[in-house]
Amino acid sequence: MVQHPRAADAQAPAASLPEEMSGAARTERARAMRARLLAAARDVFERDGFLDARVTDISAAAGVAHGSFYTYYRSKTDVFRALIAATMDELYASLGGAADGTQPGSQPLDPVDGIDRANRRFVAMYRENTALMALFEQVTTFDPEVRALRHAARERMVGRVRHSIERFQSAGLVAADLDTEYSAHALVAMVNGLVHYWLVLGGDFDQERLVHTMTRLWAQSLGLPAPR
Repeated sequence: MVQHPRAADAQAPAASLPEEMSGAARTERARAMRARLLAAARDVFERDGFLDARVTDISAAAGVAHGSFYTYYRSKTDVFRALIAATMDELYASLGGAADGTQPGSQPLDPVDGIDRANRRFVAMYRENTALMALFEQVTTFDPEVRALRHAARERMVGRVRHSIERFQSAGLVAADLDTEYSAHALVAMVNGLVHYWLVLGGDFDQERLVHTMTRLWAQSLGLPAPR
């Protein structure tokens, strides 16, 4: 049964930043404090779990007064949502971004090399965020906004992969009649599901073997050559 947030974590009225500060200084201070609180919140969530984490612990870890927290976030749920939103965007961009065989400011990659690089980056980022991803799965079961964040991030990831398949089709590398939307959903589900099973649920996988297999399945499902 889901526990309700402690009274200390209830929404509180926000305080205002010092009036004598310039607009630019206030903006920079707010940005720095938000980042500081996010870093502290991550440490507390990963240490205590979402349900047992408290705003007082987050404030203490950030080295700020308890009331200062509420200048920037309404509750521990609010700061968790902000933390997850930033992490999910970065994580899912890693899989979709390089999968079309291109990189900003560089020569196009071989298509299969691009897929392999994207898979490796996704695995590396998931490893860096394993504890947070486990909490994310927990909170999606009872927080509609976190669940919506997950759905939106997943859709953006699928969109990037779909775009990469469409580019391959335009280049004559992939069959023109392949359903790009369903293919993108299937490929994202494969990689995300396997990596989650390995890192969060404790699956017994060898990293190099897993990445090579995912890249081979991805490439050959599109009719591209198998990785070397």
